[in-house]
Amino acid sequence: MVAQHKPRRQPPVKVGAHKLFAPPKYAGAIPREAILRKIFEEQPQAQVILVQGPAGHGKTTVMAQIKALSESAQVRTGWLTFEEADNDPHRFFVHLQAVVASIQQAQDGAGAFEIDGPAEQGRWHRKDWLVNHLVDVGAPVSLFLDEFQLITNKSIHVFMRQLLEHLPDGVKIFIGSRTIPELGLARLVVNNQALVFRANDLCFSAAEVSRFFAEASELSVRNDEVAAIYRQTEGWPAALQLFRLTLVNPAVRLSLEKLGPFRLPELADYLVDNVLALQSPEIQAFLIRTSLLTRLSAPLCDTVMAGTGSQEILMFLERAGLFVRSLGPEQQWFKYHTLFSSFLQEQMRQTWQKAEIIEVHRLAANWYREQELFEEAMHHYIAANQYGTATQILEIWSSRLIADAHLATVERWYDRLPLEEIEKRPDLLVKIAWALTFLRRHVKLATVLESLEHQELLGHKPAQTNPQVVRAMAALLADNLPVSYEIIREVEVYRSNPAGFGAFELGAAANLSGYFALTAGDFDGAREVLRIARAYSDCADAAFSWGYSVSNTGVTSLIQGRLRDALDRFRLAIADSRVFRDESFAAASLVSCYIQALYEANELDAAEALFEEFKHVIKEAALLDYLAVAYVTMARIHDARSRSSAASALLDEAESIGFANALPRLVRLVNWERVRRMLLQGEVEQAGFSARRIRTADDEFLLPKSWIQFSEDTEGEAIGRIRLAIHSAQTDEALNLLATEQHAPQTRGRVRRQIKLHLLEALARKQQSNDNAAQRSLRLALHLAEEGGFIRTFLEEGKALTDMLREKTGLSPATQATHAADNATPSHLELILKALGSELGQNELTQRFEPLEQLTQRETEILVYLGRGVSNKEMARRIYLSENTVKFHLKNIYSKLAVSSRLQAINAARQMGLI
Repeated sequence: MVAQHKPRRQPPVKVGAHKLFAPPKYAGAIPREAILRKIFEEQPQAQVILVQGPAGHGKTTVMAQIKALSESAQVRTGWLTFEEADNDPHRFFVHLQAVVASIQQAQDGAGAFEIDGPAEQGRWHRKDWLVNHLVDVGAPVSLFLDEFQLITNKSIHVFMRQLLEHLPDGVKIFIGSRTIPELGLARLVVNNQALVFRANDLCFSAAEVSRFFAEASELSVRNDEVAAIYRQTEGWPAALQLFRLTLVNPAVRLSLEKLGPFRLPELADYLVDNVLALQSPEIQAFLIRTSLLTRLSAPLCDTVMAGTGSQEILMFLERAGLFVRSLGPEQQWFKYHTLFSSFLQEQMRQTWQKAEIIEVHRLAANWYREQELFEEAMHHYIAANQYGTATQILEIWSSRLIADAHLATVERWYDRLPLEEIEKRPDLLVKIAWALTFLRRHVKLATVLESLEHQELLGHKPAQTNPQVVRAMAALLADNLPVSYEIIREVEVYRSNPAGFGAFELGAAANLSGYFALTAGDFDGAREVLRIARAYSDCADAAFSWGYSVSNTGVTSLIQGRLRDALDRFRLAIADSRVFRDESFAAASLVSCYIQALYEANELDAAEALFEEFKHVIKEAALLDYLAVAYVTMARIHDARSRSSAASALLDEAESIGFANALPRLVRLVNWERVRRMLLQGEVEQAGFSARRIRTADDEFLLPKSWIQFSEDTEGEAIGRIRLAIHSAQTDEALNLLATEQHAPQTRGRVRRQIKLHLLEALARKQQSNDNAAQRSLRLALHLAEEGGFIRTFLEEGKALTDMLREKTGLSPATQATHAADNATPSHLELILKALGSELGQNELTQRFEPLEQLTQRETEILVYLGRGVSNKEMARRIYLSENTVKFHLKNIYSKLAVSSRLQAINAARQMGLI
């Protein structure tokens, strides 16, 4: 048996300091006064500023000037330069957290900083985590994000769009990019919340060009020469700097009037060629040979140059303005300007032999490998065509990448390596299959699994991994449950002291075993094996299998009627930082289950806020059962709030996902939900027609009849046909179907399903005019529901059932909600009727209050505290926030509710049914 481990806190995240270092403001740089004036004087209200233009337009220099001016005004600043590797969402957020931590470090005067996960402070979405920490700085903050054109990941763009739309007062974000990122900037610009500076704005004016050359007094540039340069460059900053470097060459000065019309890139080539010619042979060789390096350090350059003295050369190049800048105050790392290095590399390709270029890459790769800087090592080994060594590194590195949720990084390097090299390492094939499984890359995954099978047939079997586990998970992903079950039942999940990737695999295997035990109704067995899965996940420090096991453990409680226990589990789990280490699998499964539990408890605001925040994660990453419960639950919330069109659109979207991913069971579940909605709207004939068109599962995909997937615990075909028979007045058929289900083995222990069956039986008995039997079934349902606190299941079957609920109290509809509110200890029935009363407000009671914009989960929590008379200070203590952050949330709440006082906010909360 595996030893038990307590969840351990993640160690401090080590971030490359070079990414957080802003370029210094160089002496002699011309202040971009028009740009600065627009930002600081003309439109100071803009919180998002995009500086966009091609390479060489001075984006970084402009942002550095903005940063320096901001700091002179006591604004706290942070800088982050992106790289292509930052398209991995986890890596992106780790570095974003590091920027915030560096701002807090500078404010507090602390030493080396640690980075807490975004959920350390409670149930936080990443956006909320960032906003909270920015507000807690207690001063104006400006974040500078450079090289944003390298970020192409869709989920990161979604996050940034949400962040930019919800920036707190006093926070500005400056983005430097060669392209216009898809971040919803158009709407922000229209609302005067954003500014966009394009290439034309970044070009120097004639006056700025004159000042630029006047600063280089040693050149004595005449006015006519300045005018000629301005005509040639059109104010392009990179070309201006190149001219300043080359004018010491008399030939260049003489050619100013003779130069024909150049396109700007051609002009840059001409000028860089002249800059290079002015350098000594030693410097020329250094520049060209090291141009292949994405960043430079003296030891690395010494290795590539097969000599010494690189530190002095690098510092000379920076002082001379030769398009080299240091990446930190210690001047250990440097970087060439992209335009300059591109030209140097082209020179190298034209004058060097291919073997010489490969040798530089090989030397750099070996050096990076020795330093365990695998990202850079992989890049250079692939450039050197040493795919075998690159594959070897990925095999070593991928175990940690997967456990740390760097799935996109695994996929990125898989795409760049020849499959025939990967096939030589069956264990690597297995690890890549895991990454592609969690990322839902169906086509790529099929290719990898085929390759793995082919290698096994050849006798090349994995030595350190178990391919059967990932095959079972892939089958589950495709909703091929019988195949997944047949595979996983043969895997032994009980091992002693597993570690590393083996512990991760065992955790996944135990999770799958737990899922099937849950489906088979073996709840004790499911709970036991899921406990083992969590222990394995702790050993492997793997977010995926941990989140999955917590989700299924909570679902087990929910199915058994222990709703409050499920809610407690989900609340604790979503506060754990491991959930947010990846937003593709752990979060998707956990959030989907939590949404359903919140809905059952009638916490609709919290459920809706959670769905809206994580919808993109659920849509892209959730397995079928999780996706189905999340989408169907949200559709029912829309219906409960009289948003029928929104509910229909959401079901349409879920159906499209089902068709696109070949998930027929998802399509069936959506269609049965449509049938339920038709029946409640009185469209019985149309519902019957739609039900007849729903395909029954193919025989090969059928599980034992006693098995029920949790997404079909209270819905699906069996429940749908009973409901259809009742509404079609086929009472005898309905009762026969009910008797079959109530006495079936699969219903034993499924308290939530029993509640639903008792409610449907009550409707059928009422239809028979057997009021006593109908009330008996209703009482049984209420009795089973009371302990767990189920509410919504009583409000999903239409007017006939709600009329029966009212009959039990003897109260009129207009007084039921008031009666429940006045009762100090209301019965469960009265709580149901109170929920019903708040929902019927548009028809029988007062108009339900709807906020202008949906409250987040945190805002809902604070509003409830507000309604209970809790002070700001006490709220901050209870939910582990600063008082300033509470005030920030209250300001947002007032804005969304369109109120101006605490009393008005409390009244709104009361009308929303929160208090």
